[in-house]
Amino acid sequence: MTTATASLADFLDLTYRPDLGLITARWLRPTTSGELRAGYQLLLRHASTCNACQCWLVDARRRIGVDLDDVHWLTEHFYPTLRQQLGHHVFLAFLVAPYQLDDAQDETLPSLPHTHGDYCSVRQFTDEGEAVRWLCSRR
Repeated sequence: MTTATASLADFLDLTYRPDLGLITARWLRPTTSGELRAGYQLLLRHASTCNACQCWLVDARRRIGVDLDDVHWLTEHFYPTLRQQLGHHVFLAFLVAPYQLDDAQDETLPSLPHTHGDYCSVRQFTDEGEAVRWLCSRR
C-alpha cells in the first residue's frame, strides 16, 4: 500500500490512501479557529494533488468543543468551494466521539446526515470502520 502524507504543524495529519480512494485528516489536538481554517485549506489542496480525491475521513475525536462560527464557516464558505476546486461532489465522513454528537446543535444548521447543494455530503460516525465503508461505497 502506498500512502501520501502531509501535516500542518502539530495539529493535523493528512494521509492519502490510493487503494481506498480516500484522504484521512486527523486533528491531533484542539485547534484555534485560524488553525482549523488553515487545516481545511490544506486538506483541500492535498485532495487536489491526490487525484482530486472526493472521499474524506475527518477524525475530529481529539478536537474538544465545536465553535459554531467555525461550523458556519465550513457550511457557508468552505463546502461551497469544493466542487469548483475539485470538479465533483465530495463525501465527508466525520469521525467523532459519542459525546461530540450533540456538540454543534444550532437550529440554523441542517441536521446530519446532509447533502450541501451539489458540492458535498456530510455524515457523522462514531465507528471508523463504518465511516470507511460509507466512503468506499461512494466512489
